[in-house]
Amino acid sequence: MTDQVFDRAQLAEAVGNDIADMAHFWMLRKFQFLEPAREQFEIIVDPWLSYCEEPSQNEIMAYNMAFTDWLLFERPYRHGKTLLELYVEEPPTSLSPAALKRLEQVRDTQYFSRFGILDKDPATGMVALKDTRADRRFDVYDPHIVQKEHWSDGAIAVRLACVDDVWLTAGQLYLYDIARLSDTAVDGPGAVHPEDLQDGFDTSCISFFLRLVRDIMGAQGRYVKSLNIYEQEWE
Repeated sequence: MTDQVFDRAQLAEAVGNDIADMAHFWMLRKFQFLEPAREQFEIIVDPWLSYCEEPSQNEIMAYNMAFTDWLLFERPYRHGKTLLELYVEEPPTSLSPAALKRLEQVRDTQYFSRFGILDKDPATGMVALKDTRADRRFDVYDPHIVQKEHWSDGAIAVRLACVDDVWLTAGQLYLYDIARLSDTAVDGPGAVHPEDLQDGFDTSCISFFLRLVRDIMGAQGRYVKSLNIYEQEWE
């Protein structure tokens, strides 16, 4: 393993720990915001799990991970700022300057989209991703995506962030679509669909992330019937 690869691995681990520590900080204070946030999320997504008598643990875990991702990175909480933004602006005294610097970069660059997988390099853990919505290429360090051999022709929906000039995945939510990119280039998961207004819900006013989660996990979601959830196996 080269020094550069080792440094990327160390950086990815550090950023993952930073985000986990931030999430733990807010979970200790969840009584301040959790219930109204969960109610808002459920109204928007209308999860099919609410209508399922015996959902599996993997299904529950995936839904909770989607909620947590939205809660930390997207939902305005106080003064129109997210939990991540508030944590960085008023960090706990225990947060090191290095961790604060990394999280500031996550705050400024975090971005969720669906990406086509252009190339993988197992030796370095790097994967080349092309944003399906903005036609932009990202070279990302993520051995997990690289090592999934069947993740190739479809699209991977993940949240990215750039820290110390290295693009990384932020969080643990990986949503892989086996459909070829050409089949979902227009009106695919996360798009504003014609039927959205037919059921009385205007999705144009919500984020791409929420639209995608609604599409694949919502009771009325266009793709919910084809959703398969697997437990993460970290290499």
